[in-house]
Amino acid sequence: MVNTPTAFITWDDSWCTGITTIDEEHRRLVKLIQKLFGALISVQAAEHIREILHELIDYTRYHFNNEEQIMSEYAYPELADHRVQHQDLIRQVLDVSDRILTEGESEQLSDDVFEFLKGWLVNHIINEDLKFKSYLEKK
Repeated sequence: MVNTPTAFITWDDSWCTGITTIDEEHRRLVKLIQKLFGALISVQAAEHIREILHELIDYTRYHFNNEEQIMSEYAYPELADHRVQHQDLIRQVLDVSDRILTEGESEQLSDDVFEFLKGWLVNHIINEDLKFKSYLEKK
């Protein structure tokens, strides 16, 4: 188990897309994931964890909508696939949220949530959002 939430995921400038709005929103998502993980490992009250989960879900939806709008403005040819990935990621985040709220805090659950959210954010940015950066650089 990681001892501090900041140790588990920190922003890496190699994740920058070059689009200020998207990069700022990605940084905010990193902070929200840190906040959730910190609450889980310090065994915060369920209501506090629920509030953070709702904030993360709401902000994720907000970010995905913004990102899709920007991609649309630039006629990104992979937007439809990207939108489907966003819908799938929202479903997965909702599943994780339900699991946290149903099972309650445990070390194993905290580790599972950490691995999922870290993988979700980092892999999506590196494997998908940076494709958009490449597209813009070629345009």
